[in-house]
Amino acid sequence: MSLTDFLSLSRPWTAAVERHGKRVENRPRWLPHPHLVRQAERRVGQDIALHSSGSYSVDDARYVESATGVWYARRDVPDKALTSVVKITGLLFPGDECPAGQEAWYFGGFALVLGDVRVLLTPVDMPGDLGFKKIPQPQLSDVLAQLDALKGGHR
Repeated sequence: MSLTDFLSLSRPWTAAVERHGKRVENRPRWLPHPHLVRQAERRVGQDIALHSSGSYSVDDARYVESATGVWYARRDVPDKALTSVVKITGLLFPGDECPAGQEAWYFGGFALVLGDVRVLLTPVDMPGDLGFKKIPQPQLSDVLAQLDALKGGHR
């Protein structure tokens, strides 16, 4: 595996990916910025870590609750931590068909399609950043060790 990067998601979106089958990560603000789209294109087929950022949106929590029936308060989702690893399996552009089962999650613009979600047993504390960023050491070692434990049947 060549895991090196992470992507921050504001809370509670990581919970929707990890617990409720959200497999699209909408990034409509990236479309007018070709360099961001190219960065995403280069990562198709690769693993990235998801980072639960320090930001929290009550409006987003309401949306997640409407889609899942579960309310996620600030305290219910790790803050400033790597929480899972996913594979970017594709990209969606405006006008693309919504993937089956993702109607509640895809908003019709530019999005990353996610697969192979692996939730870390213990969140790895780390400050976040915008866009794709490199996972620093020792956090990367911690994430890789947890992934090895998951492969060993501790899922």
